[in-house]
Amino acid sequence: MLLLLMMLFVATTMPAQYLHQPGEKAVDFEGITVDGKPYHLYESQAERIIVCFWSYDCDHCHDFLKSLRKHVDLKNDYELVTFVLADDAKQVRKKTRCMRLPGWHFFDSEGWNSQPFMDYDVNITPTVVLIDKDKNVIGEAYDFDEFEALIHHE
Repeated sequence: MLLLLMMLFVATTMPAQYLHQPGEKAVDFEGITVDGKPYHLYESQAERIIVCFWSYDCDHCHDFLKSLRKHVDLKNDYELVTFVLADDAKQVRKKTRCMRLPGWHFFDSEGWNSQPFMDYDVNITPTVVLIDKDKNVIGEAYDFDEFEALIHHE
């Protein structure tokens, strides 16, 4: 019984690796950002889109986003879209401004049960999905080293 419980714990706490296979069409979404701007994934003209699911109180997520901002050109080479687990949109606005994160940032009071989290099968933060201009998944990453390997591999 203990072994079964341990297996269940591991299965529910580990990321489901590669839920979105490279080449698979990304799930479309549209909405209003925490800054009141409309966004629609399938209308984006960006060459590469980074979709990042993160939590307001996750230090690992903050480290990932700081590394991303420092090492990746988020204004010219990539478009950043984030979905944030937080208490409210004001918290997200404050944090993304403090971190000087360009891009499109979303908050939904449904948290883990919000449609984007469910559509992308997110069960751990950060989860990052890299998408190409044709809206196909390039790959997924769960930390900056994996993300860096992904962008250097494409």
